[in-house]
Amino acid sequence: MLAGFLTLIGCQLLGEFIQRALDLPLPGPVIGMLLLFIGLCIRGDVPKDLETGSQRLIELLPMLLMAPAAGVFFLGAGFADQWPAFIAAVTLGTVCTLVFCGLLIRFLHGRIVSNRNNRV
Repeated sequence: MLAGFLTLIGCQLLGEFIQRALDLPLPGPVIGMLLLFIGLCIRGDVPKDLETGSQRLIELLPMLLMAPAAGVFFLGAGFADQWPAFIAAVTLGTVCTLVFCGLLIRFLHGRIVSNRNNRV
Protein backbone atom coordinates (compact mmCIF):
# COMPACT_ATOMS: atom_id res chain seq x y z
CA MET A 1 0.00 0.00 0.00
CA LEU A 2 2.89 2.37 0.77
CA ALA A 3 4.29 1.85 -2.71
CA GLY A 4 0.88 2.80 -4.14
CA PHE A 5 0.77 6.02 -2.10
CA LEU A 6 4.32 6.86 -3.17
CA THR A 7 3.41 6.24 -6.81
CA LEU A 8 0.44 8.61 -6.55
CA ILE A 9 2.46 11.29 -4.76
CA GLY A 10 5.33 10.86 -7.22
CA CYS A 11 3.00 11.35 -10.19
CA GLN A 12 1.54 14.46 -8.57
CA LEU A 13 4.97 15.92 -7.84
CA LEU A 14 6.15 15.14 -11.37
CA GLY A 15 3.03 16.85 -12.72
CA GLU A 16 3.72 19.90 -10.54
CA PHE A 17 7.31 20.01 -11.77
CA ILE A 18 6.26 19.78 -15.44
CA GLN A 19 3.56 22.43 -14.95
CA ARG A 20 5.98 24.88 -13.38
CA ALA A 21 8.86 24.12 -15.75
CA LEU A 22 6.76 24.52 -18.90
CA ASP A 23 4.33 27.10 -17.46
CA LEU A 24 1.33 25.07 -18.63
CA PRO A 25 -2.26 26.24 -17.97
CA LEU A 26 -3.19 22.83 -16.48
CA PRO A 27 -2.83 22.19 -12.73
CA GLY A 28 0.06 19.94 -11.73
CA PRO A 29 -2.14 17.21 -10.21
CA VAL A 30 -4.08 16.93 -13.48
CA ILE A 31 -0.83 16.50 -15.40
CA GLY A 32 0.23 13.92 -12.82
CA MET A 33 -3.03 12.00 -13.32
CA LEU A 34 -2.46 12.03 -17.08
CA LEU A 35 1.06 10.69 -16.56
CA LEU A 36 -0.29 7.96 -14.27
CA PHE A 37 -2.98 7.09 -16.83
CA ILE A 38 -0.42 6.87 -19.63
CA GLY A 39 1.86 4.73 -17.47
CA LEU A 40 -0.99 2.36 -16.59
CA CYS A 41 -2.04 2.12 -20.26
CA ILE A 42 1.51 1.22 -21.25
CA ARG A 43 1.79 -1.30 -18.41
CA GLY A 44 -1.58 -2.85 -19.23
CA ASP A 45 -2.69 -3.49 -15.64
CA VAL A 46 -2.78 -1.85 -12.22
CA PRO A 47 -0.14 -2.95 -9.68
CA LYS A 48 -1.64 -4.48 -6.52
CA ASP A 49 -0.04 -1.84 -4.25
CA LEU A 50 -1.45 1.00 -6.33
CA GLU A 51 -4.88 -0.62 -6.35
CA THR A 52 -4.83 -1.07 -2.56
CA GLY A 53 -3.60 2.48 -1.90
CA SER A 54 -6.13 4.00 -4.28
CA GLN A 55 -8.98 2.01 -2.72
CA ARG A 56 -8.00 3.30 0.72
CA LEU A 57 -8.06 6.89 -0.55
CA ILE A 58 -11.47 6.34 -2.14
CA GLU A 59 -12.77 5.12 1.24
CA LEU A 60 -11.60 8.43 2.77
CA LEU A 61 -13.14 10.56 0.00
CA PRO A 62 -16.29 11.50 1.98
CA MET A 63 -14.03 13.35 4.43
CA LEU A 64 -13.45 15.94 1.67
CA LEU A 65 -17.16 16.77 1.72
CA MET A 66 -17.16 17.76 5.37
CA ALA A 67 -15.61 21.20 4.81
CA PRO A 68 -18.12 22.35 2.15
CA ALA A 69 -20.99 21.01 4.25
CA ALA A 70 -19.76 22.94 7.27
CA GLY A 71 -19.36 26.06 5.12
CA VAL A 72 -22.94 25.85 3.90
CA PHE A 73 -24.13 25.29 7.47
CA PHE A 74 -22.38 28.42 8.74
CA LEU A 75 -23.58 30.65 5.87
CA GLY A 76 -26.99 30.77 7.52
CA ALA A 77 -29.12 33.65 6.21
CA GLY A 78 -26.62 34.41 3.43
CA PHE A 79 -27.43 31.07 1.88
CA ALA A 80 -31.21 31.54 1.99
CA ASP A 81 -31.47 33.30 -1.38
CA GLN A 82 -28.83 31.13 -3.09
CA TRP A 83 -30.08 27.62 -2.35
CA PRO A 84 -31.92 27.05 -5.67
CA ALA A 85 -28.75 27.74 -7.67
CA PHE A 86 -26.72 25.59 -5.28
CA ILE A 87 -29.14 22.66 -5.56
CA ALA A 88 -29.25 23.00 -9.36
CA ALA A 89 -25.45 23.10 -9.63
CA VAL A 90 -25.01 20.07 -7.36
CA THR A 91 -27.71 18.09 -9.18
CA LEU A 92 -26.45 18.94 -12.67
CA GLY A 93 -22.84 18.27 -11.67
CA THR A 94 -23.76 14.92 -10.16
CA VAL A 95 -25.78 13.81 -13.19
CA CYS A 96 -23.05 14.86 -15.62
CA THR A 97 -20.41 13.07 -13.54
CA LEU A 98 -22.45 9.87 -13.34
CA VAL A 99 -23.15 9.85 -17.08
CA PHE A 100 -19.51 10.56 -17.97
CA CYS A 101 -18.18 7.92 -15.56
CA GLY A 102 -20.67 5.35 -16.81
CA LEU A 103 -19.70 5.96 -20.44
CA LEU A 104 -16.00 5.89 -19.57
CA ILE A 105 -16.33 2.60 -17.68
CA ARG A 106 -18.31 1.07 -20.55
CA PHE A 107 -15.64 2.19 -23.03
CA LEU A 108 -12.70 1.01 -20.92
CA HIS A 109 -14.39 -2.29 -20.06
CA GLY A 110 -14.89 -2.97 -23.77
CA ARG A 111 -11.22 -2.27 -24.43
CA ILE A 112 -10.08 -4.49 -21.55
CA VAL A 113 -12.27 -7.38 -22.67
CA SER A 114 -11.11 -7.08 -26.29
CA ASN A 115 -7.45 -6.92 -25.16
CA ARG A 116 -7.87 -10.06 -23.06
CA ASN A 117 -9.50 -11.89 -25.96
CA ASN A 118 -6.63 -10.87 -28.26
CA ARG A 119 -4.02 -12.20 -25.83
CA VAL A 120 -5.58 -15.65 -25.61
